[in-house]
Amino acid sequence: MAAYLPNQDWRLEEGAVRGAPVANPNRQPRAEQNVRRSNERSRSNQRRSQRDDRRDRPGQWQYACGLCQEDHPLSSCDRFLQLTPYQRYETIERRSYCRNCLARSHLAPDCTSLSACRRCDYRHHTLIHGAPQLDNSIQPPAPASVLKWNLVFIPTATIRIVGEDPTTWATLRALMIQGSSMSRLSYSSFQRLGLRSFTFLGRRFTTFKIKPRNLNATWTLKVHALITDELPYKPYCDPIIEDPTRDFTGGSLADVDPRSNTPIEIELGADTYSAIYQEGRTFSGVGGVYGYQTELGYVLAGPIRNLPLNSPY
Repeated sequence: MAAYLPNQDWRLEEGAVRGAPVANPNRQPRAEQNVRRSNERSRSNQRRSQRDDRRDRPGQWQYACGLCQEDHPLSSCDRFLQLTPYQRYETIERRSYCRNCLARSHLAPDCTSLSACRRCDYRHHTLIHGAPQLDNSIQPPAPASVLKWNLVFIPTATIRIVGEDPTTWATLRALMIQGSSMSRLSYSSFQRLGLRSFTFLGRRFTTFKIKPRNLNATWTLKVHALITDELPYKPYCDPIIEDPTRDFTGGSLADVDPRSNTPIEIELGADTYSAIYQEGRTFSGVGGVYGYQTELGYVLAGPIRNLPLNSPY
């Protein structure tokens, strides 16, 4: 028994040594592990903070490029700058940018920027100058010797616009423009009348009723119009000398004074043509101007010589 015990103690000691944990040569010291874990937590918190900032910052979508989704304005986008003026205009309209200042927070009718095109001084961004969609593209003037007439009398009318409240209305000067696919109303008139608007394909529209200037007239027409800041504008660049209205009585004319340069506040497009125009026309006796019968009264249109009485031509 005495001889067995020492051997047993030796085996216990050997078992204890065998069961002891073996040091891993690849294991990092505890201090280095703490530093690495601290750096990982710091990077994770930083990424989480950036996500929270992007989520909490109002209007974050306004600052990212709508074409390539990078963090730069549209005017600095290489893809946008490589497009033609026609393609740039289409990109602006399709992605709901303001064509005046290239912001995404509003559309052109609500733009408060005082900047204009540096090439033509019209109210659009310089990068879309020359786009055929712009109505105010600058064209070189034709030689005076080519023109037989130096003025065209345009069909204007003085109309009443009525909003949702029938007791609230305003008298505006309108232009009958069959070449336009839709009617348009000036943004200033839209605000003054307190009309409501709705958005369709990135553009703002409004709805109202139009009536003749005659207060006793019962005819009315509901019109959907595009709200634009390209109105108002003056229809004539020169005063009208000849008078094509002399054979018409005042009550039969759609416009109070067709020869005046009162600004145009509304354009009645082809969408209203069939409802407004009637059969019949009357020669005014001046130039090529005729009076066309409409629900609003006679509108005058046609080329007019408009030269002084002592002119040799």
